[in-house]
Parts: sequence; structure tokens; C-alpha cells
Amino acid sequence: MIVTGALERLAQCAAVRLRENEKSAGARVVASLPREAFEGVKNPRDVRSKELVYPNADALRALRAAGAEPIGEDEEAMRAALREATCVVFAEETPKKLRATVEATMKRVDAGDAPRLRRVVLLSRVGVERRDAGDPWKYMNRKTFRGGAPLTDAWEAEEAVRARAAKTVKAGGVADGWTYTVVRTGELRGNGPTTVVYADYALTLVDNAFDVRMQDVEVKNGDTMGPDYTKRLSAAAFANRMLTTSRYDVLNAEFSIISVGPVPRERRKGYDVAKGKSPPPVSDRDIDEQLAPGDDADGERAPDAVPAPV
Repeated sequence: MIVTGALERLAQCAAVRLRENEKSAGARVVASLPREAFEGVKNPRDVRSKELVYPNADALRALRAAGAEPIGEDEEAMRAALREATCVVFAEETPKKLRATVEATMKRVDAGDAPRLRRVVLLSRVGVERRDAGDPWKYMNRKTFRGGAPLTDAWEAEEAVRARAAKTVKAGGVADGWTYTVVRTGELRGNGPTTVVYADYALTLVDNAFDVRMQDVEVKNGDTMGPDYTKRLSAAAFANRMLTTSRYDVLNAEFSIISVGPVPRERRKGYDVAKGKSPPPVSDRDIDEQLAPGDDADGERAPDAVPAPV
């Protein structure tokens, strides 16, 4: 399994949860990061510094400790990983990067580089279908200094996946049909499994509090939720459940997920994210209850996406 965008906390959560969840614990998880995650970058707080620093050392340690395999995002490494992958989770937090990664991967799929691919999960954004429907969506989709309109970029990433999944192409005699699930999140909050380096201290405290207070989720089909926040760990847990569930109604479908709360005081006691005491992620059972009415009535199971543990 490949998780893209692991320089950021959403993808780190997804990679760690895949290794920790018993339904996917036996699978090989590959987390892709840009070259600077391994080689280091210049200290952003000291432009005169000539020394390279490693702002992602905590991320690399967390991924390796969980049993995930960090790799570079270069062409050769990604092609090699894709040849063995049965699942891909696209988890870039920046829609512009998300779109670029999805489009590059779909080209590799077209070239026959993903013969074992069964399932794709794309972490997108709430509001993509309403990006031109007036405020707040039109304001949220305004072009940013980084280039691109966020909701448009996320929508086009979705479209690239949908268009490619609709094809039944045979390359070298091997059929490459696969299914997808789009998971749309609100604005992301929560720190996930790693510390925040060079981030605003006040924002870090806000994310710590969010992790403790907002432990539950609300899920709906399509794109009907208002602008709100989604906990990174909850989004990752939901995305991973889309790989391990046997439900047919999650295949080639779109869902939105936001965090709800705050939970009662009793459920917050004993947790201190700053000291490594975080609430557990939303469970597979809770996710399944949000996806009622349940599995197919005839008892059929969707094709397994995650290889069974050896």
C-alpha cells in the first residue's frame, strides 16, 4: 500500500494507522516524501545559516516506528512501489500538490505500472461541488499566492481518479480494473502522530485541544456538509476503513466527514496530547455505524483490497 504526501500530518496519520489497525497490520505500507525530508533543508528561521536541518526527523521516526517504509517521491522509487501496490491513499493536504500527485500517478497507471492495484482512496475537500455556488465556497476557492484555486484543484484531482477508474484497459495482457472512494474533509485540525516543527505555538495548542475535544465524526454521502473542521486522525481512520471494509456501497463513491463535539468531560479525562496521551482514533465500528444500513443485503462481500497478513 502507498500513502502519498507523508511530509504532512494527514498522510502520516494514514500510514501509521494502516500499520496499527489489525485489519491491515500485515500489509507493507510505503509512505512517499519529497527529497528534502531525507536530505534536510535550510533553517527557515536563519537565512544566513549554511547548515542543513532536518525538520521532518520526527515524521520519519514515527513512520519507521510504526513499520511504514518511507521512500522518496522520485520517478524510479514511485514506479517500483506502484508495481507492487494493491492500494493507494492520496493524502496531500495542499490541493495543488494533491492534483499534481494524482495526475502523475494516473499516467503511471495508464502506462501499465500498477498491475496489482485494487483500490484508491482520495482525501479531497468539502465544497468541491459547490465551488462556484457563491460564498463561502467561492471565497474559499479564490486563487491563493501559491497558485491555483484550492477547491478546483481538489475537484480536478477527483475527476482524474474517476476518469481513470472508468476505463478497462489491458496492458501486457493484464486487466487493471480498480475501484475508488473519495473522502472529503473540512479544514484539517489536530497534530497526528508527530510533533509540529517550526509551527506557531498557539496553533499547536489549539490542535492539541482539538484532538482531545473532537473525538467523534459525522459522515454523509456526497458534498452536502457546510464548512467545518475535520480531525486529521479521524480522516485517516475513515480513509483506511475504505480499504478494509467489505461493503459495496463505498466503492466508486464520495463521502464527506467532519468532526463533531466537544465530547463530554468524562471522555476527555486523562488525555494530554503534549505528553503523548492522545484519545484513540475513531473506531472501525463507529465508522460502520455512520455508514448504515450496513453490508449488502445478499451477503456478498466487496473484493479485498488489503492483502491478508502472511
